[in-house]
Amino acid sequence: MTKKSRPTESKKFLLNPHKGCATFQRFNGDPLYPGQTWSECGPTEFPPADRAVAEGYLPCTIAYCRWFWGLFQPEPNRFDWSMVEGALATAHARGQTLQVRLMPHGSHSQPQLPKWYQDRYPTQPGTTKREPFVAAVYDGPEFIEHWGNVVREFGRRFDGHPDLESVDMSYIGPWGEGAGACSEEAHDRIVAIYREAHPRTPLLAMVSGYKMTAGIRAGAGWRCDCFGDLGFWRNALVPDHLQWNHMYECYPQAVCESGAQRAWEKAPVVFESCGVPMTWFEKGFDIGWILRQGLKYHGSVLMPKSTALPEAWMDLLRDFCNDLGYRFVFRQILCDGRVQRGSPFEFGCWIENIGVAPIYRRYPFVLRLTQGQRSHVIHTGANILEWLPGDIYVHEKAEIPDFFEPGQIMLHAGLIDPASGQPRVRFAVEESDAEGWVPLDTIMLQ
Repeated sequence: MTKKSRPTESKKFLLNPHKGCATFQRFNGDPLYPGQTWSECGPTEFPPADRAVAEGYLPCTIAYCRWFWGLFQPEPNRFDWSMVEGALATAHARGQTLQVRLMPHGSHSQPQLPKWYQDRYPTQPGTTKREPFVAAVYDGPEFIEHWGNVVREFGRRFDGHPDLESVDMSYIGPWGEGAGACSEEAHDRIVAIYREAHPRTPLLAMVSGYKMTAGIRAGAGWRCDCFGDLGFWRNALVPDHLQWNHMYECYPQAVCESGAQRAWEKAPVVFESCGVPMTWFEKGFDIGWILRQGLKYHGSVLMPKSTALPEAWMDLLRDFCNDLGYRFVFRQILCDGRVQRGSPFEFGCWIENIGVAPIYRRYPFVLRLTQGQRSHVIHTGANILEWLPGDIYVHEKAEIPDFFEPGQIMLHAGLIDPASGQPRVRFAVEESDAEGWVPLDTIMLQ
């Protein structure tokens, strides 16, 4: 006899890990930046929060922080990673994982290359921004050696850390975003250093010419830092509807020419807002079109700089963050309704990913058998990293342990944390219990 169970799809907002909204230089519950401002200097102190979510923002399972070189390597032979350790610990305590960018320097009036580096090694005037800054000779052996040491040391200490979400491959120009000259050979060498230093933590290429191409070829995802720009830089000689902007002039071309159209299948795509959404609102940007573009790119994360979101757009942004990344619906299970003791138990599960991307962290897909105080977890052979948008079917057989008595056994499904054995990723179904298990049906052990 075959039994069938069909959970009910839920449309509710799910606060699942590794996707959705992100805080910036802040963590869940921290005060937002005032007005439409923010800081490029990452946190070095981590005071407690007095609330779960800051008013005017969305709950987040991701925090994003970035720090300048002179802070974490104040001397040539001394690294100080206390700020990263503090951020990882704070993110964990607030229910978040941490995305990190290490930056060689900022723009004018921001932290420049470390003094010890400027005193010993070649630099050049930076002219890619409105105000001058001190730039490294990015394809010179000195910069590749010393920035390579930064990448290696960070990877040695933090690669694979359970609370480290991703690392930006940033190394050229202000904030490491690519505004500077560098040979293709040097790009390839630096990207290879990142790849070697981070075999386990996802890497993100920055949208910027060959820098992005090199990263994508090495298996990285990508990050854009001016998502939503429909006209921040106005030219009075150009009609408003033809103004240069990132959403039209930059991202479609960059994605296609770098070969990044399918990078999302293996590594995440992340958006940082251009300015902040409140500025979009005041400028009258088409928010619906912007968000549709983000889903088209198969994004997983939106980082709107920890500033107050427009109240009129809050529902739109919440729905967008709900739709980003993966969203797994448990559609149906077919299983043996009666099982002879000592015989295998057969089941077939249909799951649909109605999101726009896979998940990039492994969580075992399991079935749990319970009978009174007895419990057993069946680990399936499913690899959820392969659960792209669309249908997934898991058809297997498993043994029921001898300690179960003849009679009814309750069947549950879950995506569990390998360390705790408890559900970590929730299915988008109404029947999910408080712990995240999905109760399915009973089977009769004879």
